[in-house]
Amino acid sequence: MTSSKPSVLLIETHPEPSREKLAPYIHWLEPHFAVTNVYIAALESTIVEQDAIVVTGSEWEILKNPVPEALLRLYRETAKPLLGICWGHQTLALAWGASIISKPIIQTIEKMCVLKQDEFLDGMGETFYGFESHYEHVVRNPVLLEHFDVLASSPSCEVEAIRHKKRPLWGAQFHPERSGELGMPFARNFYRIVEQLSCR
Repeated sequence: MTSSKPSVLLIETHPEPSREKLAPYIHWLEPHFAVTNVYIAALESTIVEQDAIVVTGSEWEILKNPVPEALLRLYRETAKPLLGICWGHQTLALAWGASIISKPIIQTIEKMCVLKQDEFLDGMGETFYGFESHYEHVVRNPVLLEHFDVLASSPSCEVEAIRHKKRPLWGAQFHPERSGELGMPFARNFYRIVEQLSCR
């Protein structure tokens, strides 16, 4: 029996590759995963060798910049556990037909309410806190709800966390990797999800 960590492909989606911006994600994931990163422009195939996938946030605005088709295909085709963060959360929802809107920028620690219990939110209780930094929001409408359960909301954003109804796909509008100790349980919960799915 091996005690090695599961592997994760970290897809960097910043306008330019940036080790500085990538560092919080690596720091957040490395206690639980062996991390390999790839820049989004180099993403060509939907076949991923790693055990799981994490898609980062980005300064790109979806309403102004086309989302690479390779990423949208990955969202629709992968069977691997996947977590999209901020921009990754928004583009995950977009891949399944959801709408995105723009609002004034939010940059704060936000209190979130759990709407539906889920492994990703394990241990969070009824409310939790996380760091927010975004303009764009996923719209809670029938198209989104056809494909995703909304797991959490906040006063500033009604779609803070989602889970696909049939696939192992999660999205978080907030930034667990930039939430300090408040965000560490989410990496652990995602690790547990990956471990459980790998045993099936």
